[in-house]
Amino acid sequence: MFNKKFAISHSLTMTMIDGKVATTVSKNCSMAVCFICGAKPTEMNNLDAVILRTNSAEALKFGISPLHARIKFMECILHLGYNKSFKAWRTNKDTKEQKEAVKTEMKKNFKLVLGLKVDVVKQGMGTTNDGNVSRRFFEHPEITADITGVNVDLIHRFKIILNTINSSKNIDVGKFHTYCMDTAKLYVELYGWYYMPITVHKVLIHGSKMVSEAILPIGMLSEEAQEAMNKEYRNCRLFHSRKNSRISTNEDVMHYLQISSDPYINSFRMRNKLKKLEYHDDVKKLLIE
Repeated sequence: MFNKKFAISHSLTMTMIDGKVATTVSKNCSMAVCFICGAKPTEMNNLDAVILRTNSAEALKFGISPLHARIKFMECILHLGYNKSFKAWRTNKDTKEQKEAVKTEMKKNFKLVLGLKVDVVKQGMGTTNDGNVSRRFFEHPEITADITGVNVDLIHRFKIILNTINSSKNIDVGKFHTYCMDTAKLYVELYGWYYMPITVHKVLIHGSKMVSEAILPIGMLSEEAQEAMNKEYRNCRLFHSRKNSRISTNEDVMHYLQISSDPYINSFRMRNKLKKLEYHDDVKKLLIE
């Protein structure tokens, strides 16, 4: 009875990566080209043609990257608001000042109404567009629509899709696919002049397939855990590693991270009680109870 042997195998999936890494690993030619179907920016809004394109089975396993998806969806809405007066994907010398004026006004209104700093450059650290800002950005679709001038229904649909893929629950693939395609059609109908960003294209067009390919609920395969380790990684590199060579530094960092992730040592850490999340009714319709 007790002489049984158990064989355990591990299956590693590259889901904690962003678009840059996915593009490099898939040997794609450009960041602006979809690494799943190869669609170029000028082809993104041609939904009938995009659906018929051949998808890379390997790229579908990279996951949706829910955390970065929030930020990219927010930036899509912002750029629609910036360019809505002249309705063009790019600016030229005649429309650049017009865009900057609208951009300044929108950033001012977001600060006054929602207390958000959007699209503000941070010294050596990118911009203020992060996960927390994007969550509050989509929290009140009516206010966001009023400030940006973008269709409130589209913003609401983006919010529902983002909350669904971040829910860590099983998603009804059929309903999710229908909802995403209806959202893509609404986007093209309202803003066909602005080419769909690659992340928005990835989620709306390929999202349901990526969900079906995932070995766990897509929200559990988020890159959020890796992003949360950035602060600890910097602290480890600064205070707990040798500085005589890069090899020594990286070796010490890896050893430190392996110790900190040890299950036994982790068992002594304080566990924060997780709050029970309440989902919007539209999100519940896309989840499997």
